[in-house]
Amino acid sequence: MPSGKVHYEIFVKKHRKAGWSLAEARPDREDAIEYARTLLQNLPTGSVRVSKERFDEGSRTFRSTTIFEEGAERFAVDEDKTGDGSLPCVSPDDLTNASARDTMRRVLSEWFVRKQLTPMELMHCPDHAEDLESGGTELQHAIQKVAVASARDGDSTVHAYVKQLNDLTQQAFDRIYKDGKTKNLPRFSDYKSYSALIDAFVPKQSLYKIRAALSDRLADERSYGKKLRVLMEFAGDLPADPAARALALEQLDMFASEILDFDSGLSAIIGSVDELGDEVQRLADMFDGSANAESLSGAPAEARTLTGLMKDGNFSACRAVIAAALLERLRRPRRLRPADVMAEVKLARKLAQKLVVAQGPDLSAESLQDAFAKRSARLLTPETIGDFLEKCDSTDQEIDQLLALEENIVGEQNKRKLAGYIRATLGTHKTESWFVSGEGRPVDRLHRLTAFQNRALSGNYPAEDKASLSDAFDGLGMKIIERSNLLETIASGSQPVLDRAASLLKLVTCQAIPAGKCAAAAQQKAVRLIRSDAGLEEARADTDREKLSGIEQMLKSLAKDAA
Repeated sequence: MPSGKVHYEIFVKKHRKAGWSLAEARPDREDAIEYARTLLQNLPTGSVRVSKERFDEGSRTFRSTTIFEEGAERFAVDEDKTGDGSLPCVSPDDLTNASARDTMRRVLSEWFVRKQLTPMELMHCPDHAEDLESGGTELQHAIQKVAVASARDGDSTVHAYVKQLNDLTQQAFDRIYKDGKTKNLPRFSDYKSYSALIDAFVPKQSLYKIRAALSDRLADERSYGKKLRVLMEFAGDLPADPAARALALEQLDMFASEILDFDSGLSAIIGSVDELGDEVQRLADMFDGSANAESLSGAPAEARTLTGLMKDGNFSACRAVIAAALLERLRRPRRLRPADVMAEVKLARKLAQKLVVAQGPDLSAESLQDAFAKRSARLLTPETIGDFLEKCDSTDQEIDQLLALEENIVGEQNKRKLAGYIRATLGTHKTESWFVSGEGRPVDRLHRLTAFQNRALSGNYPAEDKASLSDAFDGLGMKIIERSNLLETIASGSQPVLDRAASLLKLVTCQAIPAGKCAAAAQQKAVRLIRSDAGLEEARADTDREKLSGIEQMLKSLAKDAA
């Protein structure tokens, strides 16, 4: 709480052209505001202002903060907006609903993080309220932000919204100050335990007092991490009555989720990690309810406690925050495993498999698809692809690695981009030399190309990319065939004609050569051999029809595949 003596000064402005003059100074806040309102009743065109003056012992000066303004000077209504500018919150109690607390968190984020506080603590502790109100211009800047946003889509002016927000803030502070002075706010130390606190107030359904006592206990802790530790300890001290137990868990969830909504609060429960991948893995295991997961062994004990509570169906607000944080980190441009692309690919696949099973209201299939599509895009930058392929010893291995990457890439645009990398690799002189003039038998290299082609055709590339990849593998295969003269060598061999024809057809049916022009060329040569004079003569001599039967089966199979 700020140190030093406090008094309140009431200023009056009789009309717009007049200057501000000090009317009076009073020691009590409510009395000063009430007196200012009384003065305004006799000033139809005037304005009043109450400032809080706190003497700072350190600097030996007064720090002034405006806490109340009213009148024509500040709140004149523009002609183009004449609505009443109604806000969704009309009473201090409304400020504790989820949307109001989220707004507070966003507009006062820096203050909350600096103080290691949450909106719920602010709304239930006089010391925190005093700290914010006396801390300078942060409160007024926050009110201004909300007013501007409200006026943008509302039917009234910024000034009108500022007036309402100031009034509402004033009511909230007045209540918390009054309750603090009258000892209406319970101290946690008045109760033996958290369960005893809940049992004392459940019959009266006094959530305000339960939250005030919790805020009082958390005020003793100076960091989000320590506050989470206290809340998790309380989760192990619950009332026996089911209704009271549910209420106790709900309050803990509310306070804990507010802490986790801040990056520093979430970091406190995740613990120290080396890479983004470790952070995402811990969040995924927490969301999934895997309290005994290896990733959580190095996390704070509170992480495992919270994971177990969420797995049991409790702490739904915390689970929603963790889901949102998980998606946000998956969308980040940073690499999960900066030093090892393959490790990143494996981790992304593992996470996808885990989260698809765990998806639900907090983690929809659409949001996961979007997050992993953005994560996949990170893997397809030229730099990452270069790192991915740098350990490959040959273009054969490069193509193999790129095709394997397809199974771990999400999103049509990403599949298309990967197909472009594969086509570019196939079109290089290095690749052509390896396959066309490389070591080993031409038929072995053709078989390798065919295997690659089949993997591309069975992948989930867009149709046009799938067709272009197939053509690229087929085109490279034709160059091998032309350079090695493989088909002609088989067709003009010393074996019987039907045996040569069967060998050519087996290249196609056994997928030893790529589909497309390669397969068509082999089939055409086989048909010419069968229809040649020598072929027809052998066919007539094949009284047992063993060769012809085998050839007919292969031709039927090829015709069926073509259809």
